[in-house]
Amino acid sequence: MLLLLFIFFAAPLLLVLLMHQYDWHPQGSSRGEMLAPHPLSLPPDLQNTSGAPVSKAIWDARWSMVLVSTDCAADCQQRLHQMRQLQVSLAKDVERVQRVLVASQAPVQVLLAQYPDLHIFHQPASAIAALQQQFVRGPGLYLVDPLGNVMMFYAPEVPAADIRKDMTRLLRYAWAG
Repeated sequence: MLLLLFIFFAAPLLLVLLMHQYDWHPQGSSRGEMLAPHPLSLPPDLQNTSGAPVSKAIWDARWSMVLVSTDCAADCQQRLHQMRQLQVSLAKDVERVQRVLVASQAPVQVLLAQYPDLHIFHQPASAIAALQQQFVRGPGLYLVDPLGNVMMFYAPEVPAADIRKDMTRLLRYAWAG
């Protein structure tokens, strides 16, 4: 009995020591690229679609799927549609996620008609350029946590189903948002 207790408690410890000794790190299961979390600082002159200044509170209490694009052409609009489908598919967690578009040129009225709950940052151009520089991987989809930290990046070619798998897992274990 004592031997079983020793094995039960010592085996995990020995396994961790061996993993550390041989520098073995099991592969993660995320489909996106994990970024070193860094907080977003919003340019003071950044405006929303109604021309009002954007507050840092935009990131509070919700996870954000942020699509960074330059002109929001057909591929960008396809990704916006996928983002909406992705958010709806989260079922009980739908209220924990919001969608944001950062684009210097976007058909704002058309997008607002299609996606009324989409936050669009498109003006002024200098503020958009400053904000886009904080998204270090360039155009694509980013996840921003409820504390305002950019934490994951999905390249344009990553399928929406893979993003959904990551988000479902993330929301299951996340206490924030």
